[in-house]
Amino acid sequence: MILDRYIARSVIKGALSAMLVFAALFIFIALVKQFKSIGINDYGLLQAFSYVLLILPQRLYELAPSMILLGGLISLGTMATNSELVVMRASGISVPRIVRSVLQAGFILAMFVAVAGEYLVPYTTNMAKTLRATAMDDRMLAGGSHGLWARDGNRYLNVQDVLPELQLRNIKIYELDENRLLKKVTHAERAHFENGYWVLSSVEHSVFSSEGVSVLKSKQEQWPALIKTELFDVLKLEPADMSAQDLMKYGDYLNENELDAVAYQLAFWIKVFMPVTCIVMLLVAMPLVFNTTPRSGGTGQRVLVGLLLGILFYVFNRAVNHLGVVYGLPPVLSVSLPLVLIVSISVVLIRRIR
Repeated sequence: MILDRYIARSVIKGALSAMLVFAALFIFIALVKQFKSIGINDYGLLQAFSYVLLILPQRLYELAPSMILLGGLISLGTMATNSELVVMRASGISVPRIVRSVLQAGFILAMFVAVAGEYLVPYTTNMAKTLRATAMDDRMLAGGSHGLWARDGNRYLNVQDVLPELQLRNIKIYELDENRLLKKVTHAERAHFENGYWVLSSVEHSVFSSEGVSVLKSKQEQWPALIKTELFDVLKLEPADMSAQDLMKYGDYLNENELDAVAYQLAFWIKVFMPVTCIVMLLVAMPLVFNTTPRSGGTGQRVLVGLLLGILFYVFNRAVNHLGVVYGLPPVLSVSLPLVLIVSISVVLIRRIR
């Protein structure tokens, strides 16, 4: 329908405008914060700027609900100021019908946010942290899609997955002799740091000699040295940086080993409900938009209202999320309760629109 396309175009354009403003603000602030690290080893201005650009998707993803709320208030508020909403209603289009068109646009934006959070954000965040670590520490060699590479003398380590709390997955260790020839390859499915040692599980050694290759296997081994633990300060992925699939797998792993998985379960449900949160933000904007008149103020006032609402929602939502965990609520309830409350209030206010 023409109405749906017109409203969707306005809402999406408003959200993109808000995103550009947030992106410019974040790039400036983040780049200034990186200045204190510029000059450490190979970490220069180009590396700092690359790091900021790579970490940008993660920051925008976290602020997506606030950006959509602000964009909705700007675009729909402009339509209300220009009396377009009044004309729509005078033409026989009901308030619920207009709200439905707005939520359809919100659904499109929410799908983009969901895909970015699941695939783009974890990838670019991992690249950003690896790039920064590689430039600041000469023991780091490479990263990205081929995992983490680190060097310790004649030994080279490749790790496909670097998880929080000093956890590694799919590790390969290549050892060279004095002539820089490969003498041994070790593969381990998992590794974790415990009591000053790296504990490797499901280990397989391939030893090369003039007589051929011999293979040795063991269920578990303790290594006094594998990778410097201080590298995790710049490499580790926080729960918010991980994809929903990885959060679910890692949460299951912690539960199987009787470890605390609440933080990862909470991050998982926050990510699952993120698209819903984005749509709810447009629902929050609707009562304010319908009460906007040509005398209600300009775009600046709507921007201020949007920023304040976005900040309030972010603080309230995260406070309820973590308080729910503290008081023993299941993470899914801690995440969904604020949304249910806000949707209920918004629906009541929309029904009162005359």
